This record gives sequence, C-alpha cells and structure tokens, in this order.
Amino acid sequence: MKDIDLINKIYKISDKHNVILKGHIIISRNTNVILFAHYCKSTLFYKDFFNVSKDVLNVNKMANKNLKEAKKIIKNAGYKKVWAKGIFSVYGDLRPLAVEANFGKWGNNGIIVNDKYGSDFLISAIFYK
Repeated sequence: MKDIDLINKIYKISDKHNVILKGHIIISRNTNVILFAHYCKSTLFYKDFFNVSKDVLNVNKMANKNLKEAKKIIKNAGYKKVWAKGIFSVYGDLRPLAVEANFGKWGNNGIIVNDKYGSDFLISAIFYK
C-alpha cells in the first residue's frame, strides 16, 4: 500500500469518528504524523463545569477509538514503530504540529485558531515510521 493510499484510508475512517480536521506531515527522521481535530466547544471549565467535562470525555472516547483503528491500519501496512497521542497527552505539545498541518494559526493566547471552528477543537495524533 502506498503512503498516500494509507493516509486516505485513515482519513476516510476518521470521518465516522467525527473528525473535523485532518492533516499529514513528516517530521524529523522521516517520522510521519497524522493529526486529527475533534469538535469540542471551548467554554471555560468554571463557567459550565459539568457540561464541559462531559463533552471533553465524550471527545476523548471518540478520539481514542479513531486512534486505535488508525494504529491497526498502519501496523497492517507494515510499519513497526507506531504510537499515538490522545487529547489528554501530557508528553509533547501537538499545537506546533497542528499549525504545520494547517489546522489554523497561533492565537494571541497560545491557542490554535481555525477560520471555521475557531478554537473549538481538541487535537490527537498518530506517529509512525
């Protein structure tokens, strides 16, 4: 399977997991990264704690399902090193990669802002080489 076919297959599968933005970039040492953005309203936690918490947990569940399926497809394509970063990943910042993948531009407050969705999304990613 060619890389572009693999990426398109993962993009197609991500549609059923409510992914609103998708992007592919290559970073150091030829590591491929496929990024996903899931819609999640960016209301401040203290203004509506229970609804925001519920929404974030639902997005996390959907993002993890998407990453699990993508990881399986990539491994079946023959890649040996495959790892994922979910929306709660504390190891590494996905925002610079999201900017590189054209998800949006840096806002004044350090949040990525998209023309269509504003800052109402959470980012996950899968890495492989």
